[in-house]
Amino acid sequence: MVEFSDTMKDRFQGCLIGCALGDALGAPFEGYWSHQIPSGDLLLANYHEYEGYERGQYTDDTQLTLATVESIVECGGVDPSDIARRMTHLWKNYTVIGPGGACSMAAAAFLRHGDWTRCGAPVGQAGNGTAMRTAALGLHFIRDPDRLPTQVAAIARITHKDPRSIAGGVAIAKAAQLLASVEAIEPEPFCAAIAEATRAYEPDFASLIAALPNRLSEDRETALRSIAWAGLTNPAFDRLIITPFVVPTVLASLWMVLTHPSSWSTAVAETIRLGGDVDTLGAIVGALMGARLGLSAIPSRLVEGVVDSQRLQSVALDYLAASLDGPLPS
Repeated sequence: MVEFSDTMKDRFQGCLIGCALGDALGAPFEGYWSHQIPSGDLLLANYHEYEGYERGQYTDDTQLTLATVESIVECGGVDPSDIARRMTHLWKNYTVIGPGGACSMAAAAFLRHGDWTRCGAPVGQAGNGTAMRTAALGLHFIRDPDRLPTQVAAIARITHKDPRSIAGGVAIAKAAQLLASVEAIEPEPFCAAIAEATRAYEPDFASLIAALPNRLSEDRETALRSIAWAGLTNPAFDRLIITPFVVPTVLASLWMVLTHPSSWSTAVAETIRLGGDVDTLGAIVGALMGARLGLSAIPSRLVEGVVDSQRLQSVALDYLAASLDGPLPS
């Protein structure tokens, strides 16, 4: 039984702040090649400005995560219709930052007819817009892990109907749950448990996750090339880059967590330096590592610099209370 504790509070806050911070650090370099992105030390030395936004500004990855978390807090549980309404509010009010195509399509559909079950982008559009926002959901089901796959899959369908995207959302939620609740993370059982949670939605994707530990014995270039083009018939580019396709996004995120298990900063910096969709990669790995190591493992100057940092920490504590069914200890 998971209890309220300083460790659990640290992990809930670490997951949400880690998501926002990884997102904010990666956002200025979205779409860049690896060689165009600063080294890890320079990347973490200062927030970088982009597109007129203030330093420490996160994007839709975190905004949609927050919409989901705040819905669960206020509704007392998962209500996909309310989550869809809160997500769509960002588009209606023109406050969404850097939105992806599938999520924008879903928001437009919901604004037209208000039916969350008919909003998701069609099969064939297998983007990572599900995986980018589901890490925090893993913590919500920490006392009831058997409910995680079906509930996260339902939330994923708000924006994506493709089974690969649904499986990707489930995979990241399950990974966060394990990272926050299992004492020792061993690659084989860790990946096997994630694969088992996703297999009903996309068995080929699940098999790739189960085989991910094999990549740990390979050199970095070989492993990352296998990951970057996983699920594709032919490589998308000659050079290594992680595209918004959900399969490499999830595999790269899990690989980074397994190869840099003890340092939030190293894991996130090395993830962003992969190039490509690095705000989403940063958000996912930041959230996963925050769930594992807690807010206390994230450099305080970076935490203080993220937009709305104090509010995010407060929301995380409300989410903890909603998820663990009890008042916070005094």
